[in-house]
Amino acid sequence: MNGVLLVNKEQGLTSQDVVSRVKRILNIKKAGHAGTLDPLATGVVVVLLGEATKISNYLLEESKEYQAEVVIGVATDTEDATGTILATKNVNTVDSVDVDRIIQGLIGKQLQIPPMYSAIKLEGKKLYELARKGITIKREPREIEVFDIKRTNDIEVVDGKGKFSFVTRVSKGTYIRTLCTEIGNRLEYPAHMSKLERISSGNFHISSSYTLKEISDGKYKILSALDALKGRMIVEIDDNEYSRVKNGMILGNKEKYQNNGLIILSYHGELVGIYKKTEEHYKAERVWN
Repeated sequence: MNGVLLVNKEQGLTSQDVVSRVKRILNIKKAGHAGTLDPLATGVVVVLLGEATKISNYLLEESKEYQAEVVIGVATDTEDATGTILATKNVNTVDSVDVDRIIQGLIGKQLQIPPMYSAIKLEGKKLYELARKGITIKREPREIEVFDIKRTNDIEVVDGKGKFSFVTRVSKGTYIRTLCTEIGNRLEYPAHMSKLERISSGNFHISSSYTLKEISDGKYKILSALDALKGRMIVEIDDNEYSRVKNGMILGNKEKYQNNGLIILSYHGELVGIYKKTEEHYKAERVWN
């Protein structure tokens, strides 16, 4: 079984939990995912089945869209609602004009320091494994980009805490928890993320995803690997070209291949190769026989 299955993850599961359950439900041995989603979060997890695992790196590059809720007035060690409280500050009022100005100021490229409670590996160990032992290490900031962000409801202030939701589209590697903390910093309050839902991952929207219960009941559709790469340059090749591609041979710089980056090669409507342009020709990155 090969292809892409969009899963609407429930709260409390890791992305790997989702993959393991899909493998068990579909009785397959090989599967993976194209982007981690925290246990607290819900929403789209792109599960790759069989040979489709080979396109993981390309899908990881895609932007993601999230609906998040931020609580102003309380900071935690995990930057979300699952953590231990580190700081509090009573909130009387939160000016919506200030909030909107601050979140709009997040749009664009910026450096973000990944949280200690993250799955990033350093010397073979995940940061959250170190964090659970009380170990904090220096993390290098990484460039991320916020393409768009907008508050989606009124700001509530209850029991000395403020709360509101926002929707944002960001580049790969962006931690929404850290964005929530930064919003609090700019408002001069401790803050954390209380809810998160991934609405889309690249071209995949939550409206096309399935719960694990639906998948278990047989109510799902598997997309082809070629469908998963729509939006990129897809070239239909002929018999002669296919005989070269299936053996991973180079392709000449033909007019129909003209592209500065990658080309996705299709043969009779099936994904057969991903090639990348060099100075004089196109070289195979991935080939499917």
